Amino acid sequence: MERYDLIVLGGGVSGLGVAREAVSRSLRTLVLEADVCGKATSDNTLRIIHGGFRYLQTLQIPRVFRSLGDQSYVCRQYSQAVQPLPCLMPLARFGLKSRIPVTAAALAYGMAMWMTGSPLAVPRVISGREFGEIFPSLADRGSGGALCWHDAVMTRPDLISSALLKEISSHGGVIQEHSAVSSVREDASGFIVTTSQGEFTSARVINTLGPWLSSIDIQPDLRGRRPLWCKGFNIVTHKRLHATHAIGVEGGGRLFFCVPRGEGTAIGTWYVPVPELGATEKPSVSDVELDQFLAAFNAAVPEFQIVKEDLVGIDVGVLPMRRDGAKGPELYGSEVISATHGYAEVMSTKYTTFRSQGARALAQLR
Repeated sequence: MERYDLIVLGGGVSGLGVAREAVSRSLRTLVLEADVCGKATSDNTLRIIHGGFRYLQTLQIPRVFRSLGDQSYVCRQYSQAVQPLPCLMPLARFGLKSRIPVTAAALAYGMAMWMTGSPLAVPRVISGREFGEIFPSLADRGSGGALCWHDAVMTRPDLISSALLKEISSHGGVIQEHSAVSSVREDASGFIVTTSQGEFTSARVINTLGPWLSSIDIQPDLRGRRPLWCKGFNIVTHKRLHATHAIGVEGGGRLFFCVPRGEGTAIGTWYVPVPELGATEKPSVSDVELDQFLAAFNAAVPEFQIVKEDLVGIDVGVLPMRRDGAKGPELYGSEVISATHGYAEVMSTKYTTFRSQGARALAQLR
């Protein structure tokens, strides 16, 4: 039986991020994936590479810098797969989302971007007239002006997964797809991982299977805390709201983010509580859930009505959540990592941070 320094369970962007960090530290690494790497939740997002502007609202300054650093890394390292995305958010008349606080936040964020070497344009507050020229159909919403900031959007998510796989392989890492894990057990020499393709041994194991954790047999003393799970899905329509700009629109206590995708628009995100998934179970969206999404969006954005016949696709993934509150699922603000005895479980919440998340998971095992 071949022995590794680290076995990573799951070949989504979280698992590949862990493996990339591991091979960069000269750890002999094996990635086990039940299907094909880079699919499932990793391939079913709004495809936004977020910075940390929203963390300023709660003064999470370290997270602002960490997110900006991760965003800058993705933009530079995988420039063939991402492009800058100008985003708009209409300003409120009063409160933290009104002109004066947002202008101050934009200045502070611009300074953080300069300090982290971000390649993106700094945020600014635009006038109601400029907003109306960009989004004529929504001009009334931005009569008081809007925040304009830049994130990045993945034009080819598959290219990022492919690049990560090449980086891992070029440093001696081993990728084994179509290799479903059935159990993880610890013995005197480390860990034995049993799969559909045989058994593998390792000094350490990092599990990034997320909602599929319950599909494998894990020793009770190794199991980390189990969060609740929610299904997050976005709809993709052939109707175009704007060719180059994304916009966040609030309504009914929810925020809908509309992002250009191809000739149409991706809109998200809608969250629904779900249990952990079985080994071969895939998340799906019911007619009732889709009807709820469309009804809420159409009530919030009557200027851009969407019906089922307008849809060309639905992206659906599963994320950990703290609780199911009165306004729907409340997500974790950052990844959840549990580590013990050389075994760790990573519950990821954000695509952008796969590199730093991988480094933190490895650090906890040390």
